[in-house]
Order: sequence, then C-alpha cells, then structure tokens
Amino acid sequence: MGVNWDRVDGAAEKRSRELDEVKEAIQGRGDPAEELGDLLFAAVNVARFLKVDPEDALQAACDKFSARFRRVEEEVTAQGKQMEEMSLEELDAIWNAIKHPDTH
Repeated sequence: MGVNWDRVDGAAEKRSRELDEVKEAIQGRGDPAEELGDLLFAAVNVARFLKVDPEDALQAACDKFSARFRRVEEEVTAQGKQMEEMSLEELDAIWNAIKHPDTH
C-alpha cells in the first residue's frame, strides 16, 4: 500500500516524492489541490515517526512566521518607510536579517 514504513527515512522519501508531484502540478501536470493534500498527509506521517504533534508544529510555525512578519513591519517603520513602497528584495533582506541575525 505504500503508507507504512519501518523507519522515518521511508516516510521522508515519500514526502520528497509528493513535493515533486506538487511541482509538477504547478506546471500543469496534475491537480494542485490533490497533490498538496498528499504532501500534507506525507508530512504528517513524518511527524508521526518523530513523535511530533503536527497541529502543534504547524501552530508553532504560524506563530514564528507572524512574529517575524511583525518584526519586519517594525523595522520598515524604524526606517521611516512603508512596506508598500519597498521592493521585494528590500523586504526579503530585512526578513533574512531577522531570520538569521548572526549572519548580518
């Protein structure tokens, strides 16, 4: 059936294959919603192996994203600018500086 593995490696490889199928769907070769569903299901299976609650992990990721986004907004304001007037490259540079403060 292809959904049960003895080790996390098999589940992780399945997740990688599902990601490839999402990329194909983006190019018009498949149903994006179906492939995204398969990718999410595969990611949940990896979480199961790692004894990670997928809902908790997703909530933590959303919280982390929100906190970083607020910090980007604060930095833009500190520069006396508005986000709408900044280029994607400028915003990305701020995002990366916040995400990796030790490298900037």
